[in-house]
Amino acid sequence: MSGMMALANRLFPHRQFYLRSRGSVQFFEFTPAFQMTVAGATLFVLGWVAYASVVVIFKEQIITAKDQRYASMQAAYEGRISQMQLAYDELNGLLVLAEERFQNATKDLESKHRQLTALLMQKQAMDKQMREVKRQVAVMEGYQGRTYAQDNSRDGANILMIQVAAAEPAARQSRPSQDATRSTIGDVAKSLVDSRNGAPGKSALSQNYVVQRIAGLEDRLNDIKKNQLALLGDLRESATGQIERFQRVVSMTGLSVETVANQLGATRRDGRGGPLLLAPEIRLSTMDGTIDDFERQFADIAQTFGRLDSLTTAVARMPLVTPVSTGQFRSTSGFGYRVDPFTGRVAFHSGADMAGENGTPVLATSSGRVTVASKKGPYGLMVEIDHGRGIRTRYGHLQSALVKVGDFVQFRQKIATMGSSGRSTGPHLHYEIWFNDVVRDPTKFFDAGRNVFKG
Repeated sequence: MSGMMALANRLFPHRQFYLRSRGSVQFFEFTPAFQMTVAGATLFVLGWVAYASVVVIFKEQIITAKDQRYASMQAAYEGRISQMQLAYDELNGLLVLAEERFQNATKDLESKHRQLTALLMQKQAMDKQMREVKRQVAVMEGYQGRTYAQDNSRDGANILMIQVAAAEPAARQSRPSQDATRSTIGDVAKSLVDSRNGAPGKSALSQNYVVQRIAGLEDRLNDIKKNQLALLGDLRESATGQIERFQRVVSMTGLSVETVANQLGATRRDGRGGPLLLAPEIRLSTMDGTIDDFERQFADIAQTFGRLDSLTTAVARMPLVTPVSTGQFRSTSGFGYRVDPFTGRVAFHSGADMAGENGTPVLATSSGRVTVASKKGPYGLMVEIDHGRGIRTRYGHLQSALVKVGDFVQFRQKIATMGSSGRSTGPHLHYEIWFNDVVRDPTKFFDAGRNVFKG
């Protein structure tokens, strides 16, 4: 501080000015403080004059530089706003697309869920029906097949020995694997970025959490679709195996599988109709407007289940059990040509003879309505039951009939007792099965019933 004061005193020493005018003398005294004030004011004025001169000279250049800087800042800001708006528009477009797709996917999944539920309910109904059939044919557990006694039969029947080879189960074919449809929202986002940038690559949009979340949800939807396809495949494989088995059962009876399925398998559990539109003439409505794998497989399995339902119903309606409980009879004469016990000549035998004791219960092999309960020539006392859809059964040589014409009898209901009325050499039951007014071999039906039980 003292050094600065010494410098100021040297630069601005104490000065006195004398002024003589007209004989008078005046003096002025300039103190250091006054001198410094004047010097400072002078420097300030000179500086201001210099600054104003520079401003006046370079005003246009300064204004132009500022305008350019402001313009560049505004352009950068507007560019940033434009990028943000573009990203928003793209994201908003993806959200709208995702919302529409998810709404359609939800409706599509609900529709497919209802279809699957209907299939499963139909399968449960068929399984229940098949369990009931198996329960009914459980009486065939002790049935040994078409093997007839080789001793002298009491009714004078011929001696036969027939063996039936067990049917080999058909090998199942594995269903082809299905490829799931990949996610599309992520692909859309990438295509939008690529179309804007002109080259593929990652962007903030493709890495956006919302976009990734949408893509993840679509992957989950694809997994659900894949599981639905797998379920359809399993159902089709199971139904195909059951169809093959039932076709073997029906074939064992000697009847035409197609005739039995169409005639006995017809059901009226629900009404159906509408114009006939062949598959190539229609487009099933789906989320993408095309026929997807689910609808193709569903149409296929619906047809398969229809076939299975017909066969299951047909098997349930067929008389596949013996009219006399196992262990209470022995087979003495089969269906076909034999040596007649009265004439000793070859003649056609239209049924199966089951010998037993007088009074042995005779049971209905299927439910139906009694159409005959009286003596009918060589049949002796006979009961005939109409089971509907072209199937009739006859029970001949009875000792007594426990039903009358018009009665509706249930499965395994006792309808008569075994006897030896009519053209008979001893107590036995003559049993016939008629289908479409053609007599059939009952023992083939017994073998088919045993096959159902073993299955």
